[in-house]
Amino acid sequence: MIDLDAFSQAVAEIYDSALSTERWDTALVTLSRLFASSKAQLSYFHSWSDHHPFFRFVGFDPALMDRMMDKYLSLTATDPRRTSQSFKPYHCRQVVSENILRSSEMYRQVLAPMGIEYSMFVVFDLSIDERCIVSLMRGPESAPFTALDCEEFGRFVPHIGRAIGIRGTLSRARDIAAASQALINGVPVAMAVLQGDWIVMTNAAASVLLAQGDAVRRNNNSLQAATPQAQGQLMRAISEARAANGDPVGVTLPAGETGQLRIVIRALDAETATILGGRLGSVALYMTDTRHPIETGEEVVRRLFGLTEREAAVVCALVRGEDTHEIALRLDIGRETVKTHLKHIMQSVGVRRQAELVRTVVSSPAWIGAQRGAVTTPDGGQVSPAAPAPTSRAGRARTRAAL
Repeated sequence: MIDLDAFSQAVAEIYDSALSTERWDTALVTLSRLFASSKAQLSYFHSWSDHHPFFRFVGFDPALMDRMMDKYLSLTATDPRRTSQSFKPYHCRQVVSENILRSSEMYRQVLAPMGIEYSMFVVFDLSIDERCIVSLMRGPESAPFTALDCEEFGRFVPHIGRAIGIRGTLSRARDIAAASQALINGVPVAMAVLQGDWIVMTNAAASVLLAQGDAVRRNNNSLQAATPQAQGQLMRAISEARAANGDPVGVTLPAGETGQLRIVIRALDAETATILGGRLGSVALYMTDTRHPIETGEEVVRRLFGLTEREAAVVCALVRGEDTHEIALRLDIGRETVKTHLKHIMQSVGVRRQAELVRTVVSSPAWIGAQRGAVTTPDGGQVSPAAPAPTSRAGRARTRAAL
């Protein structure tokens, strides 16, 4: 009989394993010691796929495992030790005779070369799609597992099952969080979530803005404006947003020598705040830098509005704030040719004025499709840089009016 202290230690290690796949090694080593087995294995897989999300093995030679893994997987369906019994431990001699086991390809090609003679298993059918198997193994020099061993192993089964379930829940939560972050990173407006003044989430555009640091920056992971006066304005606006019952609050801060950072702040409800990594009282900030208007992808614009490649290039330059002279220089064409392109573009899009054209483009999904190179942030992440600033005063004014 396994004493209470040893049982409690093993159960603690089992639940600790729910937090990290690698921690299962410690739990498997402890179970091996308790049941005098030389090897242990945990396999977690999806029934619809040959792909196994993770395997953990202890007591095996890694080089031998590398050589045997493909063979083991290919023969799993023919393994005579298989059973439909779930959540109840059994040992191999309870489901297959010694002669049948030793004559099987699994035994001859995998088990015998790896020094496995006796096995004790428990199968967890977690759902229609997911299954996990935990097994302990002994070599031919050891005694076979017994019904008493299975009974003792059964004391751990509820805890192993719960730990595996917790792992699956955490894994799905991490996948959802990663997918949500990827989706938010696709938005070119800088977005951040604050709990107090503590930054709990940023998207890629906000990471670039904070790394640039001449409007707002990270200071020990708190949000800080570039000047004390701007900091006071920002903190007051955040306080107003928290008291505004979800209504947005706007504030404009200086950005560098010539620009402005326009920020819209909104308090988040408890559910949304939790999803984004905060809690009740969190606020979301949406920030645009007038020096860096949002670029559109030329290919996206071309397909979205049915334009030619040259026409799409003209539209994107116009949205960046360039005038016809600058566009002509950029594309190496005459100014009158640019005007002709613009006339055709407005006919295709169904607008009469350049300002309408710009508003139509920036209010469409086109700006989400911009493809930009990566910039390394201070935390080592790869994010997209902001677009270059317009070169002319008139261009900057048109861009501000459009955005």
